[in-house]
Amino acid sequence: MSFELNSLVDARFRLPEVNVPTLERHRPEEAAEFIRAKWGIGELSPAPNMVHLLESNGVRVFSLDPEHGDVDAFSFWRDGLPFVVLNTLKSGERGRFDAAHELGHLVLHGHNGCNTWPKDSEREANQFASAFLMPRLSVRSRVPNNPTTDQVLRAKQHWRVAALALTYRLNDIGMFSEWSYRRCLIELGKLGYRVGEPGGIRRETSQVLDKVFRGLRKQGVSPAHIAAELDITVHDLNMLVFGLVVTALDGAREERPRLERPDLKLVAGGQR
Repeated sequence: MSFELNSLVDARFRLPEVNVPTLERHRPEEAAEFIRAKWGIGELSPAPNMVHLLESNGVRVFSLDPEHGDVDAFSFWRDGLPFVVLNTLKSGERGRFDAAHELGHLVLHGHNGCNTWPKDSEREANQFASAFLMPRLSVRSRVPNNPTTDQVLRAKQHWRVAALALTYRLNDIGMFSEWSYRRCLIELGKLGYRVGEPGGIRRETSQVLDKVFRGLRKQGVSPAHIAAELDITVHDLNMLVFGLVVTALDGAREERPRLERPDLKLVAGGQR
């Protein structure tokens, strides 16, 4: 359904061009470094809002119906367009990692369907996501070897990642002794970080879809009309678009996170 919704939106607005190369012969960390450089993210800078970043580079990002909460996320290429579908029930930190993980699939495993991906594709996508969100040089410049649990919890806020994700990354790049690594995992578990992200960040959402539905509202096109074209309910439509239909319907001016670069502009008409 995400593909059908995108086709409908694409006919009405000019969306960002696809800027996602496939690097199937690259190692995950090399590919992550390449994409960061191509997209203008410095080696020491944390990745900005991941949903906005994907959208600005032509990835069509949609949300997953909560009924499928057992699915973290998935991605695919179709007709030359990359799609990522995210579970919105996870923590904000987990959502960022899922988005980077799916980007890893798009980049490393190309246009092949998931049935043809290599056996270690999930491991490769995890390695890509870790390197993309927590670049080696950046991590080494900010975190000491064998950090305490408190130092890990403070450092994770810089990259806006889960405490366990940062711990795994530190261990992967040789910054933990075996004893310190186990100690940190045990302490994080006792603090609740194995089952959630206490005091976590706000969940990232779509900038493009927000602008699309506000633009449609100004044109007199209601979410009900869009849902009817797709032969689904407004509720089901809302589940695909991060719950943004409600905002478009009532014009609510709720507080929103600061839109991070680049600022997207949609042009009505769909002309390319």
